[in-house]
Amino acid sequence: MPVVIKCPNAACGKSMQVPDNAAGKRVQCPTCKQPFQVPAPTARPASSPSISLGDATTAAKGGTPKNCPACNSTLNEGAIACMDCGFMLQADTGPAEPEGPPNLCANSACGVANPPGERNCVRCGNPLPIAGGTLLHGRYKLEKLLKMGGFGAVYRGVDTKQGDRAVAIKDMIGNDPQEFAIRLNFFRREAEILRALETVPIVPRVYDFIHQGQSAHLVMEFIRGKDLLDIMEANGNKPFPIPLIVEWGKAVCEVLQTMHNQSPPLIHRDLKPDNIMLLEDQKSIKMIDFGTARDLGRTAKERAAGKTRVFTEGYAPPEQIVGKPEARSDLFALAATLYHLATGKAPEGFYTAKEIELQLAENNPAIPTQYRWFFELLKINMSEDVNDRYFSAKEIRADLMAQRVTKEAPCAKCKTMNNVRTPFCSKCAEPLTDPTAPCVMCGKYNRMGGRFCIYCGNRLR
Repeated sequence: MPVVIKCPNAACGKSMQVPDNAAGKRVQCPTCKQPFQVPAPTARPASSPSISLGDATTAAKGGTPKNCPACNSTLNEGAIACMDCGFMLQADTGPAEPEGPPNLCANSACGVANPPGERNCVRCGNPLPIAGGTLLHGRYKLEKLLKMGGFGAVYRGVDTKQGDRAVAIKDMIGNDPQEFAIRLNFFRREAEILRALETVPIVPRVYDFIHQGQSAHLVMEFIRGKDLLDIMEANGNKPFPIPLIVEWGKAVCEVLQTMHNQSPPLIHRDLKPDNIMLLEDQKSIKMIDFGTARDLGRTAKERAAGKTRVFTEGYAPPEQIVGKPEARSDLFALAATLYHLATGKAPEGFYTAKEIELQLAENNPAIPTQYRWFFELLKINMSEDVNDRYFSAKEIRADLMAQRVTKEAPCAKCKTMNNVRTPFCSKCAEPLTDPTAPCVMCGKYNRMGGRFCIYCGNRLR
């Protein structure tokens, strides 16, 4: 249980919490940043009354409060600390410090009460929420904490200079300057990606990006709704209607197509139900959280280089798991997401594609006849081999609109019908697909869908 001590620096004297085993160790005051050695604990004089920092009436009477001023839990008789949140009931004979109420850690495994003004919990180190009513940068007023994570938090707020327009504010936390600089690059990139996608209807608008010292805030359109995973779990993992899922799939394809057509191409890397919000009309959606998105690189060398391994298990294809993602990796995640929404079952990577294949072969009643095309589309795009998937989000969107799986396409030169995703016409050898990156062995370009280089025989992706 943490204990409360005062900073020995006479110019500071602020209260802070330290672990109960910190006696004799050197710590740093979070207020004045001066290091000092924690003194050994001393016994409280029997005549010294316990005083609640949050209950002026009880304190004035010299008694012990009945409820914790931090979490309102019932206190035991004569308690000096709350058994639930760890808040210390201490005597303070010095002048009152107008610091405000204690700040409770949002980590469910911790929940300790922290001194006001702390950005990280003194016990577990997790980021602490900013108090409601705080005005950021003289303009954005925070109203409510929406989500807390390891790198920061998301708040609902209002833009006081735009008629109290509702906004979502992402607050990035990083105490170490080097760590903050790294996170700031990701934060800034997310803002740039959102601006590049501002013409796509289901992408939230970005209003402002503010970086000042050791703080950074991304101000975006506030989305009124719930994410699809939360909705499913609240309804016992009941699947959504497939016609509605098809409409959502078409909208997401538009986002992915716009991202993949950027120069250099952008990939999302974390498409899943919890990153899609269902709006209040129960039909429209918005995609959220582009924090893991990145570009593939401008040169062939940059595109072939290994990327940071960012993925969610079950939604990511093998090439992304080993750090070699590409645009078709997002198509895998899209198919996995649509599968989860249509079945209520979380995907298990490409093993789910094999399961769908068996169900289709056995005419399993779990797959309605009128939606066999839909599950076949999912199976194809959850293939282990990237070359077995569709080549682009545009192709998926076209088949979702036509409600079919296209199997053949004519050669533009001789009109011979070929299987889709065949690199060259079987009759006249006319190229049928787009060029790939150059072969790493001979440097020559091949066509999408080819397994081996047609010039040197090297194994392609």
